[in-house]
Amino acid sequence: MAHYTLLDQSSLEALLRAYPLGPPRDVRPLDGGKANSSSLFTTDSGTYVVSVCDEKRPEDLELLTRTLVHLENHGIAATRLVRTTDGLSFIEYGGKPLYVKEFIEGTVPDYLTPGMVRQLGAALARLHAVSPPPYLPEVFSYGIESFTEITSDTGPFACWLKDKTQRLFQCLNEELPRGLIHGDLFPDNSVFRAENLAAILDFEEVCCYYLIFDLGMCAAGCCCPDGTLSLPLTAALVAGYQSLRPLADLEKDLFKLHLEYGAVATSFWRYRQFNIRFPDLGNKSLYREMSELADQVAGISNKTFISEVF
Repeated sequence: MAHYTLLDQSSLEALLRAYPLGPPRDVRPLDGGKANSSSLFTTDSGTYVVSVCDEKRPEDLELLTRTLVHLENHGIAATRLVRTTDGLSFIEYGGKPLYVKEFIEGTVPDYLTPGMVRQLGAALARLHAVSPPPYLPEVFSYGIESFTEITSDTGPFACWLKDKTQRLFQCLNEELPRGLIHGDLFPDNSVFRAENLAAILDFEEVCCYYLIFDLGMCAAGCCCPDGTLSLPLTAALVAGYQSLRPLADLEKDLFKLHLEYGAVATSFWRYRQFNIRFPDLGNKSLYREMSELADQVAGISNKTFISEVF
């Protein structure tokens, strides 16, 4: 099992003395994080979220927090960082980096309408217009470059992943536009108010990578109700995106493959997380949802996909 860090009232009070926020009250843990532990709390100055990053190094948090400031400076509706009294973007707790952010009012959707998905597409296009800072990594943290962690094994999933890896090498086309990507825009990383997008959250996988991969990953997470790809929802996502950034012909040609890539990468992450790094009986089979989606996407003819999505 993964060992996540839970903050009690007294621990949080001690930690927050480093911040100009005042004493916390109404502290409660937040669900949803698979690689960190977060709690919601209120002070006289507002409502905030504190996150302990159980699987990130201090240098990872330095990159993340610098990027959040970069996005804020470019007007992106995203997580807003709270600095300490000394101007630090994060501190350490129990050997793990911790940071505080403003709470964004709204709800994390259980279901996305075509209009909501279209807004997510437009939000991705706005994000992709932001120039990537030079310190961003140029590989995706659990992309094809890391699949060898498992493909050297001989089990069924490793064999499946090895086959997919051969197929997905077409995605690594250096003529594709690259830039700042979110990398994990699933519904639980968005906040809506009355079906209006308020913000994008959790830029922990931010990097400089293929822009079309980001759109494909978003489609894998946001256009597949009940684990089945919806071509109408995918079309809504693409329409929202292209309303601000038209896709190049090569991006259109490789979009379906990058959607499959997003599903494979997510399946890989879940398998590694819950079967190798932190074995978890309750989540050990969670990877299958995305591996099945990847196979489904691969089975859609290019002609059908192009005609219904574009």
